[in-house]
Amino acid sequence: MLIEYISQNYMTLMLLAGLGAVMFANRRTKLEGVEYIKGIIGLVFIMTLLQYAEYACEKYRIPVKTLYVKAALSYAIDPLLIILELYLIAPVKHKLLILLPYAAELVIIIADLFGAGLICTFTEDYHFISGRLHFVPAVVLCFYILLLLMYSLRFVKSGEHSKALIVYFISTTTIITVWLEYTNTVSGHTNEIAAMEILIYYFYLAVIHHGKVQQKLHDSELELERRSNELLMAQIQPHFINNSLLAIQSRCIDYPEIYDSMKNFSRYLRSNFDNIGSNNLITFRQELRNIKAYLSLEKMNFGDRLKIEYDIESDDFMLPALTVEPLVENAVRHAVAAREKGGIVQIIQRDEEDGITIDVRDIGFGSLNLTEKQEKRRGIGIANVRSRLEAGSKGKLELIPERDGTCARITLSNVVYASEEAAQ
Repeated sequence: MLIEYISQNYMTLMLLAGLGAVMFANRRTKLEGVEYIKGIIGLVFIMTLLQYAEYACEKYRIPVKTLYVKAALSYAIDPLLIILELYLIAPVKHKLLILLPYAAELVIIIADLFGAGLICTFTEDYHFISGRLHFVPAVVLCFYILLLLMYSLRFVKSGEHSKALIVYFISTTTIITVWLEYTNTVSGHTNEIAAMEILIYYFYLAVIHHGKVQQKLHDSELELERRSNELLMAQIQPHFINNSLLAIQSRCIDYPEIYDSMKNFSRYLRSNFDNIGSNNLITFRQELRNIKAYLSLEKMNFGDRLKIEYDIESDDFMLPALTVEPLVENAVRHAVAAREKGGIVQIIQRDEEDGITIDVRDIGFGSLNLTEKQEKRRGIGIANVRSRLEAGSKGKLELIPERDGTCARITLSNVVYASEEAAQ
């Protein structure tokens, strides 16, 4: 029996096996609609079994009731194949609504199982007799095929010509096969055609997916080239600015105040240019040097309105670059400068048993006039510092409200010292 089954369905089984092998080889590729393809493969395989069951009934004199079950399953599966192809190919919005004709056919099919004879009956010698509603399966099948054709027209209108061509092909071959089967001109090829159609559409999906991957790769290469150019420009511009400042600074040697300001500004810019985007750790001593360069410039702007206090126990430990300095900027710009009478910025560092704490505290005098835009910018600066500290579990940042201001506290754990890193 197995040899007979294989010989009768050889081409269909080979097509299904080939499709299965291709799908298994591409199992890591996420193609849209693969679940429908798997469902269609399963249904086509069941159809091959049903086709052989009809042959086996007559040859081995299996009870005629088996033919009723075979007929019911065949009538149920034929439109279901087209429905799954619809779900696979077309953007069907009302999936349950289009099932109504199929549901009506199922009612008639089930009634036939109980001897209603609406679609067909079989004689004791296995002859097929058409029922009063024998046309219903063909009408339902044609309805879903027409839906396929309708969607192919939509694809043409929307400019999806390649997809429209594939859908036209599937629809046309299905119509021709159904007509030839219905008129008994050519029979026994329905399963082969269904397997061939789904194989073709799977390869179409794979080609489309490959094209999208190639386009994304091309876009990524263009984006990488653009970013490389931007990085090159970003490297050129800081050097130009720094060299220009040094040139201006050399001409201000007779004016000590301006000379020092240019030196501090150049140091501040250089430290920011060097550290932006870098994940390297620096010593707190280096961070303090950058902070002092920045504060010396702000001191010139605000004069006596800005007071600075340092209380540092040690400065040879390592921390991510630009973690404390942005908090100092926030304290000056969004706390002290926004006060009527200015205020004090305190930078306090302590060696604790479980790590190191660094406090940047602002103490303001007078009412605080902070705009919504300034508050937003302050939040962005804090978020950036917090993310840099949390990356690699280097530490954490806390904001502690106080009577006349805010304390931004950095806590570092698993501290590495410069002397230890040098020894390694």
